[in-house]
Amino acid sequence: MNNRMSPEELSDAIIEFEVKNNVNDTALAFSSHVSVEKLHAMKTGEAKYTVEEAEQVLDYIHANS
Repeated sequence: MNNRMSPEELSDAIIEFEVKNNVNDTALAFSSHVSVEKLHAMKTGEAKYTVEEAEQVLDYIHANS
């Protein structure tokens, strides 16, 4: 993951993946092994997640795109 990805870019990447693959927050959170609350924080730009958690989600997105 690019550690310089802004919260907005992270949110956009998550939303784009969900729309493209017809998955919801629950399915993506389960598949990427983060909580739904953490995924929601990433999508809303809240600082309630770690860099490692963001990397985990992005790794999953990149591996499944």
